[in-house]
Amino acid sequence: MTAGASPSGAVTTAGLPRADLGTDALTADVVIVGAGSAGCVLAEKLSRDPGRQVVLIERGPSGMPSLADLDLRRLPIDDAAPFAVRHATDLGPAAARGSALGGSSAVNGGYFLRWHPGDFAAWPSGWEIDVVAAAYDELDGPYGTMGVEPVSDDELGDTGTAFEHYWSTRVPVRPVDERWPVVGLNRVLSNRTGMSRRTSAAAYLVPAAARRNLLVVTDCEVEGLEVARGRTVTGVRAGPLSVTAGEVILSAGTLGTARILLRSGLDVLGLRAAGGEFGAGEFEAGEFEAGEHRALAVSYRRRGPAAPGMVLPTVLHTDDDCEIRCYRDDFASHIRGVPAHGPIVEVACMRPSPVRIVDDGPVVRLAFGEPDGRAAAAMRDGAAHVVEMLQAPEFADIVVPGSVSVAPAAGFSQHAWGTMPMGVRTDWLGGVYGTHGLRIVDASILPGGGHSGPHATVMMVACRIGELLAAR
Repeated sequence: MTAGASPSGAVTTAGLPRADLGTDALTADVVIVGAGSAGCVLAEKLSRDPGRQVVLIERGPSGMPSLADLDLRRLPIDDAAPFAVRHATDLGPAAARGSALGGSSAVNGGYFLRWHPGDFAAWPSGWEIDVVAAAYDELDGPYGTMGVEPVSDDELGDTGTAFEHYWSTRVPVRPVDERWPVVGLNRVLSNRTGMSRRTSAAAYLVPAAARRNLLVVTDCEVEGLEVARGRTVTGVRAGPLSVTAGEVILSAGTLGTARILLRSGLDVLGLRAAGGEFGAGEFEAGEFEAGEHRALAVSYRRRGPAAPGMVLPTVLHTDDDCEIRCYRDDFASHIRGVPAHGPIVEVACMRPSPVRIVDDGPVVRLAFGEPDGRAAAAMRDGAAHVVEMLQAPEFADIVVPGSVSVAPAAGFSQHAWGTMPMGVRTDWLGGVYGTHGLRIVDASILPGGGHSGPHATVMMVACRIGELLAAR
């Protein structure tokens, strides 16, 4: 790693202050943009070789989130949260993403479910189910890095207990110690240490803290890519800081990576080819199209207050590709400053619905279309089943009679993915078609939507790709 002369940015080792950067120019073998769920994994694996110089850049602050910030009983994504950035949407609620060492793994609900085996059937060669399982095992196995364990019976709360009692006689139930989800009832698996989220930074970045060939730069917003000869990416620019590298890996999350691509003039590199998950033609200038999981909320009033606990303890996966999420309580009890609207059970259609990622401000915003007919019908059908459930004897001591209502329109699941899918716009290891020196490893490259949320699968992809790149 070589350096210039003027100070810029803050340098940390796994979040611990080390020194002022003391330079506005760095040279490395690899620069990774985003110290989130994928970026921390890649930084640890690629820096195992002491001869490989790795720079990891994170827009969030130095230092690790506190135990209070990591408490699974709350979601630190409010307007004043220090480790989150919020993106405007046309549906009202903002799309919140982590902005910290650990990224969204530092602010999410601790849900860590695999996708179903069948979700990988259409993935490119190299992602056969045995290698997918091995990469998941690194994360959630008995001695896995992410400390994954199921929610216990006494952590379900009254709503989770009633939910499982209702469905356990109607659908298959995944054994608590089984890692692969089923179409049926699935007790949530959670990445945690006690009641604290276990982040990707704690699992991967902290163990690599002493490596002299790994430099972590925080409080640093990457504004774009440096491009030479039309198709070769040579580094990144971040205000006064520039990093020249043999390879740039974007791991800033679907929204962060889209912003960097849109601000780098990459339309001339053939990245906006037709086709892909949504059958779209050429991208419009200044936007990408991604997938999202739309969700219809069924709300109710409680007879009494809910006991504090983790946000989402148990879910149901249906045979028409919905995930029914039994939240513990009103989101107002988990997120500071959110008005109380009553607790909900959410019916999310896990087939992809399109959302446009538009770059027209300090951060990108999300513009949603209407869910397609199949998705809308699946959510309506699921909501009808939830209404029936909430009126059943299992919920008689919880739900105020006559208080159940279905939202008039679908919301979304904070799961944008698939702007640069493998096999369409990137190769099976995230290398961007039509470029040299540019790779993407985050939810942007997921080639389809799974039956579960994407967090565990994004980390699985980073584990697999990181191992293969580290061996080169």
